[in-house]
Amino acid sequence: MPSKNEHLSPRSLTDSLISTEAGQSSTVKWQKLALLALGAGLGVTETGEADAQDAGAANDAASVSLPAVKVHGQTDTAAPEQTNTNNTTLDIGRMPDTVRETPQIISVVPKALIEQQRLFTLDQALANVPGITMSTGEGNGGLNGDQFRIRGQQARGDIYEDGLRDFGTYVRDTFNTESVEVVKGPSGEYFGAGNVGGVINQTLKKAHLGNHYALDQSIGSGMQYRGSADVNYQLGKHTALRVNGMYNKQDVTDRNNVRSDRYGVAADLGFGLGTKTTYHLNYQWLGSRGTPDYGVPMIQIGNTYTPITEHGLNRNTTYTRNFDRDNSNIHMVTSKFATEIAKWLTLSNDTRFSHYHRDYAATNPSACSGTCASSFLAGGNPSLAYGAGGGAAYQQDGWGIQNVMMTRSKFDTWFLKHDLRAGVDINYTKDDRIMGTYVNRTNNQTIRNPYYSSPGTYITWPSSGHRTADFRDLGLFLADKIHLTKKLSIFGTFRWDSYKSTYWSAAAASSGTQAQSSNKFSPSASIMYDITKDATVYFTFSRSYKPVGTDVSSQITNQASVGDVAVNGRDLKPQRSDLFEVGSKLDFFNKRLGVTGALFQINQNNSYTYDDDGSIITGFQDAGTGRRIRGVELSATGKITQAWDIYATYAYMGGKVTNSATMYGNQAPQLPHNTFSVWSTYNLSHLVLRAGQGTLKAGGGAQYSSGYWANEANTARMPYNFSLNGIVSYDYGRYHVQFNANNLTNHLNYGSAFSSSRAVPMSGRTFMGSFGLNF
Repeated sequence: MPSKNEHLSPRSLTDSLISTEAGQSSTVKWQKLALLALGAGLGVTETGEADAQDAGAANDAASVSLPAVKVHGQTDTAAPEQTNTNNTTLDIGRMPDTVRETPQIISVVPKALIEQQRLFTLDQALANVPGITMSTGEGNGGLNGDQFRIRGQQARGDIYEDGLRDFGTYVRDTFNTESVEVVKGPSGEYFGAGNVGGVINQTLKKAHLGNHYALDQSIGSGMQYRGSADVNYQLGKHTALRVNGMYNKQDVTDRNNVRSDRYGVAADLGFGLGTKTTYHLNYQWLGSRGTPDYGVPMIQIGNTYTPITEHGLNRNTTYTRNFDRDNSNIHMVTSKFATEIAKWLTLSNDTRFSHYHRDYAATNPSACSGTCASSFLAGGNPSLAYGAGGGAAYQQDGWGIQNVMMTRSKFDTWFLKHDLRAGVDINYTKDDRIMGTYVNRTNNQTIRNPYYSSPGTYITWPSSGHRTADFRDLGLFLADKIHLTKKLSIFGTFRWDSYKSTYWSAAAASSGTQAQSSNKFSPSASIMYDITKDATVYFTFSRSYKPVGTDVSSQITNQASVGDVAVNGRDLKPQRSDLFEVGSKLDFFNKRLGVTGALFQINQNNSYTYDDDGSIITGFQDAGTGRRIRGVELSATGKITQAWDIYATYAYMGGKVTNSATMYGNQAPQLPHNTFSVWSTYNLSHLVLRAGQGTLKAGGGAQYSSGYWANEANTARMPYNFSLNGIVSYDYGRYHVQFNANNLTNHLNYGSAFSSSRAVPMSGRTFMGSFGLNF
């Protein structure tokens, strides 16, 4: 029987149990109860990972949690959905165990939200996170892919999977993602060089005990066709294999001649599951065949640039051409080992090898001003010149390896209780690239009816276009949480990084290999006070550094010398970012509902910006500018009632440019003042269905982001974004049907912007239907 702390609240479970209870053995009754629990889940998912099976994992059960069920000597793994994101376990050994225990704002996009909203890419998932914006074509010539900013701070190279770096600028799919966590603010004390704005982490799907098979097919506007399979098979008492597969074929809605086709396979082999020593070996491949979309021009009216689609250009308009392409193959092998040597001592070792190949060609529209603007506003169809030399073309091969070895010990010194973590983090990344040269390409066309086909245009690959860059980062870290009393604790982290980057260009071969080094300490200090077992307040200070060359896979494009690259004989000072944050984390209704709130300030110096061609014009090559960001973040996630789920987040941010002779006092770029995301679902089953007739849910939500300046000069302005979305889903036994409607008001939204040059419109109103099979 379940203990007094376990809850079996869904009416369909209790009703079904009562109706089948008579005359059955306790084992059979518990088997039926487990099967009913599997059928009641939302979406097509695994039956649960039973985090308690992995050594050291916490099991903070929500009110709908079910007990582990032992059948014929094996362990069932039906685990509750962690809708209260304060409960989220962080699979990053050098950080605290859970979001609740971390004295810093961490926004989580949980598995339930990914499934309900049909979030197929990382940028779609991050639309639920306040304070995140994207830029397209940023970086010395214009790259396309996942280029995020967190609270206005660049986070292009700060994307991780299971706490290990996922380098490269490409469209990341979520087919092998369990959840997404965003650590807000400088995080160098955990992750080393870089991370001045925060970190985006994807927790990967892992093998677990028990068997489960799931298939899913979605069809959406565009057209979009997507299928996925998720199979977990228990090989032995403590061994299991999990395999995920995905295909996605898509014509992007409301964007002419733009495709996004992706294919992926992932496998995770788990050993020692449910024991004190666990080992996971994971392989992931993601291939993509798509068209880069650099959006539409910004048009100058008066002294301000705004997207030209705000002034009559059709949102379908793109300037892609038939030779544009974005073809990539990303391979990752990840090893995660953990063992409990003693009750007070654990050892872990995480390793990743990544290989990244990309074949890329794009067309970059430039701004429309002067005669072009006058002609367009008068109804004309003027010619449009292209920026960044017309667009970059390159073939890229990169690889990286990272190893993190850590020990964790819990011990007492007199009346003090310690939770000490110490380790070594070694990271090496290399990028080789050949820049292409276009032949027979015309770098302009008309604004209103651009042509797509360009016969006779091709790309050559001269040896003079060869570039290579790398970086090496050796980090030593030490973190200790000291409990001074039962309620008062302090948490300090200290990390030292020895960093070196190099750069060589065939176009400047006479200059030889350029090199830069940096040795920096990244500290953090926090004080936490537990008002009650469900309420904690904290204050945190942290500092991060970003040396030159940390974004080697996304920066080295058009030019030989101007960019985020090492330069001999120059003391290129790293960016520095300091965080001051005071906040609280609260739980209600027996930890079903989690609430967080924080006030923060980020001070950054030596920030850098780009011109419309993507060349760095401020920072690294000179003293740089500064930023000061202040704001507040609030969130509420979990269950308001047993049938009503809520996911709500809000952020207000204000920032200004500092340390600049020409732009001092301007508003910080890429920083919307107000952003919020609300998503809520309600289980209607007890209102419209009888027991045993399945589970019916309905819900929806809204996402909003206020307008912002796209550049430091405050001459390019982006309008606000707003999207109203809805969902209806029905589960019956092993079958799942779902219908989603997005952007119901058909509002013209923008996915990203780049300075005063261009902005990328998003799709209007779209629909998607899905069918799944779960067994």
